[in-house]
This record gives sequence, structure tokens and C-alpha cells, in this order.
Amino acid sequence: MPVIIFAVFIDLLGFGIIIPILPFLTLKYGGDAFIGAALMSIYSLATFAAGPIWGRLSDRIGRRPALAATFFGSTIAYIMLAMSDSLVMLFVARAMSGMMAGNVGIAMAAMADLTDEKNRGRAMGLIGASFGLGFAFGPFIGGLLGGVGGEANVFVPGLAAAGFSFCAMVLTARFMPETSKHRVEDASDGPPEPLPHWTKVIRTHGTLALYVMFFVTAIGQSICFAITPFWANATLGWNQTQVGFLLAGVGLCVAAIQSLGVGPLFRIFGEVRSLILGAVTHLVGIIILFAAPAHPVTAIIAFPMIMSGLTISFPALNSLISQRSDKRIQGTALGLSSGVSALGRVFGPLSGGFFFEGFSPDTPYLAVALTGSIVFVWAIYEVRRLGAMRV
Repeated sequence: MPVIIFAVFIDLLGFGIIIPILPFLTLKYGGDAFIGAALMSIYSLATFAAGPIWGRLSDRIGRRPALAATFFGSTIAYIMLAMSDSLVMLFVARAMSGMMAGNVGIAMAAMADLTDEKNRGRAMGLIGASFGLGFAFGPFIGGLLGGVGGEANVFVPGLAAAGFSFCAMVLTARFMPETSKHRVEDASDGPPEPLPHWTKVIRTHGTLALYVMFFVTAIGQSICFAITPFWANATLGWNQTQVGFLLAGVGLCVAAIQSLGVGPLFRIFGEVRSLILGAVTHLVGIIILFAAPAHPVTAIIAFPMIMSGLTISFPALNSLISQRSDKRIQGTALGLSSGVSALGRVFGPLSGGFFFEGFSPDTPYLAVALTGSIVFVWAIYEVRRLGAMRV
């Protein structure tokens, strides 16, 4: 388990390095906020297409080789990004990088292999914590490296991200054991049994609504990540370094909640009731953003609340998906959740960019509030549907 968590952290560190730089590169090469949002969306569109395939592949060949392959592909993609000198090359590099983002679903499936239902939520929270730490330290490093030479550049950050992904590949290939239980058992009993058809993951009772919640939550989260740098630049006059610091602070809050708070929350309240708490926290952050004056203090208070509330959703939903899915196709189920989330991250940045350019820098966060409200209403309904059962 520590090897999986650390490898994901290293890879997300590389991903986080790029985040605060991309909006400024977009402006440098003649784009605007909508083009910058599209640059985020092409990554997610590729993830949507490839995520379920990587998950299914990990069910067939094992978690370790599939995970190592995604890290190797990320290394190549970041080298391409480092060499980019136009919007077209940025789009190509980001698309390839998105195709390798199936490592998230594979890592989730590996954690599901290693845990039972009682501690699965905490395990998913640890993966979420590695995300938070990656987003904390990555943007901080990227904000510093992206300003080398006095203007936004991607060469040094891209090479740094490639180096981190390569390290993740080596760690996975060298130290991670195979976790897929049915593959380990089949290796000793003869040829493996055929896997159930992938559509079984959406035909299981209650899972389709969970995938819809993945889609909705991802829209809200991706709007925040895509638009916040533009919002900070337009409203507060911040540059990539200051944006990197803000995202680093958000990432630290997310990591703290995921590593220290998610496990106790799920044990005490259950996954669905924890979703309600996360949605309320998220909506309070939105209210602060709109009610308080545009000031650095407002950003420092509001954005950690918005993002922390949203990110409780992902370990909760992944835990519920893994509990309600056939154990033989955990990779398929969690790969599909990764793909559906990526589809939400396609629509999120595009809609956020449209609202930002067409109305005002604050307008995209109304859409973010709507996504939190939908999750809140569904979670209330789910609690009532299950009645007195522990959820």
C-alpha cells in the first residue's frame, strides 16, 4: 500500500507542476481563458476515452504492469510538453498525457484489492491525500520553475514532471507486488476464468447513480482548477507564482482532510452522510467568495473550503463503487469511475471558460455551487432511501 500511495504522489507531483503554468502559456501563445479551459478539457477527454480501457487491462494483465505502463507514457508526454512552442503542440502533449491518466483508476483498484469494506474508505482517502499533496507541492514547484527567465515557460517544469513520472514508473515496477487477488489465485490454479462483461458494473443496483455523481462532482472541481488561475489574475492581479502558492495551500488542506479526516468521517457517519458534510462545506466556501470583497484573504479562506468540500466526494464515491461491484472487475469499475470523472472535467473547464469570458470572473462559481447542490440533494435522498441502515 505505501508503494502505491507514494508512486501516485510522485506522479501527481509532476501533474501539479504544470497546472499553474498552463493558463499563462495559453495567454503567451495568443489564447484566452476559453482556450486555456479547452487545454484542460482535452486532457480530460483523452482520460475519458482511455481510463476504462486501462482499468479493464489491469483486470486482465494485473495492476503492476498496467500502472507502470501509464507512468512510462506520462514520462513521454511531459517530455513532449517541455518541447512545446505553440498551442497546437500543447494540445497534442496534453492529450497524450490524458491518455495515461488511467493510473488513478488502477491505483484505486489496487487499494480495493488490499482492503475490506470496513477500511476501504480510509484507503481511498489515502489516495486522495496523495492527490492533495501532489497538488500542494506540484503547483508550488511549478510556480517557481515556470517563471525561470522572467516569463512563463514550460521547458524546465516539463522536464521536472517527466522525471517525477519516470521515478513513479521505477518504484512501481521494482517494488509493487501484484495485488489483484483473482490473478494471484488463478496463477496457482491454472488458466484464469473469463472476466464478467464490463457492462455488469453499470447494471449492478445503485451504481449508475454513483457514476452520475462522479460526473457532476468532476464538473465542479474542474471548473475550480481551470478558472481559479484566471480569476486570481483578473481579480487580484496575481502571476503564476502567486497562483502556485494559492493552489499549494488548497492542496495541503485537501491532503490533511483526505489523510486525517476521511477515515474517521466514514467510520462515524458513513460515506453518504460524509458527502452531505462535504457539500455543505463546499457551498459555504462559495458563499464567502461571493459575499466577501475581492481580496487575497477571501481567496485564502474560500478556495480551500470549496475544494476540500468537493474532494470528500471522490473517496466516498469510489468506496461505494468498490463495495457494490464484482471483485473480479474492480479495475473495470474504478477505471470507469475515473473515465466518467474525466468526462465531467471535459465539460467543466469549457463551461467555466464560457461563463468567465461571456459574463464575469465570478460567474463560473455559480455553476460550481450548482454541482455541490446536486450532490447534497442526492445524498439526502440516498440516506432516506436506505432508512436506518448505516451508509
